[in-house]
Amino acid sequence: MITFGPRHPHTAWLILPLIAASLLLAGCQEDSRATRTTSDRASELANSRLDKATGSLLDTFGQTRESGYANTPRELSWTAPLTREDGSSLAPGEIAEFRIYYRLRHQESYRVIRIESPSATRLSLAEMAPGAYEFAITTVDIEGLESRRSTPVTVDLI
Repeated sequence: MITFGPRHPHTAWLILPLIAASLLLAGCQEDSRATRTTSDRASELANSRLDKATGSLLDTFGQTRESGYANTPRELSWTAPLTREDGSSLAPGEIAEFRIYYRLRHQESYRVIRIESPSATRLSLAEMAPGAYEFAITTVDIEGLESRRSTPVTVDLI
């Protein structure tokens, strides 16, 4: 009778893992053709990838870049209302002040900036710390009546 293969079939189960392990270890050896990347070059590559990802995110939100940084608003601007909430007219001389309510988006409570000049229509954001903010504005008349807050506007100061 002619047979093929080992006389002890259990021997093959011992040899196969050894062969697999040797092939696996051979694959882990460093290839002589491989290049080594310096830490400076690795940092450059990482920054490049981050810039591309940031650029894609800015494109999604309709923002642009300028000199490598995202264009962030430097000021808020608004138009004084001409009517009250009930629809009656509001003359410019009847406005006493504006109140800007703001918070970092992760915070619960708002802070208030009072704009006591009724002719003002802008607020500089240059002194504000970087962060993701939400702003809303109200108008206060000369009798002290305050309007409802405007729809919040989100601003990312970078």
